[in-house]
Amino acid sequence: MEFISADYSSSDGSDTESESSNKSEVQIEYTEKTCIQKADSTDLPAIPDSIILKYHIPPNLQKYEHQDMNMSRFWRSFTYFEWRPTPAIHRQLQKIICKYKETFMKQEYTNPYQLVDFDPLFISHLGAPKPLHVSLTRSLLFETEEQRHVFIQEMRNGLRNNEITPFKLQICSYPKLYISERANTLYLGLPASECPNKTQISPFKTIIAEALQKSGISNYQDLIVSRQNLHVSIAIASNPSKATLKRYQQLNETMGALLLLNNDFAYKLEFLVNSIYCDENRHSIRIPFN
Repeated sequence: MEFISADYSSSDGSDTESESSNKSEVQIEYTEKTCIQKADSTDLPAIPDSIILKYHIPPNLQKYEHQDMNMSRFWRSFTYFEWRPTPAIHRQLQKIICKYKETFMKQEYTNPYQLVDFDPLFISHLGAPKPLHVSLTRSLLFETEEQRHVFIQEMRNGLRNNEITPFKLQICSYPKLYISERANTLYLGLPASECPNKTQISPFKTIIAEALQKSGISNYQDLIVSRQNLHVSIAIASNPSKATLKRYQQLNETMGALLLLNNDFAYKLEFLVNSIYCDENRHSIRIPFN
């Protein structure tokens, strides 16, 4: 047993000696590397001012001095009828777009307008169906969230007090060009039939006007779409030229006269309206009729 213990004690001693020697070697190597790094850093030449000025990017402080209207915080809303066309209606709408493009591109006088293509709004790029809408108001901007809440609540009260019931909205099949609020985009749309829908549409203007007025919007009359301008957009123009944006109404008159001579647009379109939609930013609130 003494021999065994002696062997163990001697092995422990050797292990301790080897560990201490390894630690000392590591410390020596670390000290040498540190000295080399310090020597390298002290030997580096100074960066010329021309290089610093060339690649220096100063911070943009103007965005804090001038507040953009697009950056200011508003509570947004938007009022409309929603239409979810069936696959059969999709085919009819696609025919309207194709026929409009065919008639448009055949005319030599339309070449300066440089309007060459339309993308349908009722189908996504992946082929999924998308709802269409008939705008009743323009984009509504409220200064406070409470204002928007009052507007939506007054819309509920107005629909209930006027006892609005579901009805069918008739749509003309002759397309027209419509310009966006910012006058930078053109849409191909179908106008709502004015005479058959006059009785059903008239109460909504009063309801929306009272709701906007009670919510504190002063220019509420300018935000309501007139009955003559009610339409459903079915396609968006691809990169319209400035000439087209400025003279689209003249183009509507010329193209409208040509399309009226075509019997391909003689069929009627209509859909059931049983609710109204009010947007809260990107969230849609559906308010059903009685």
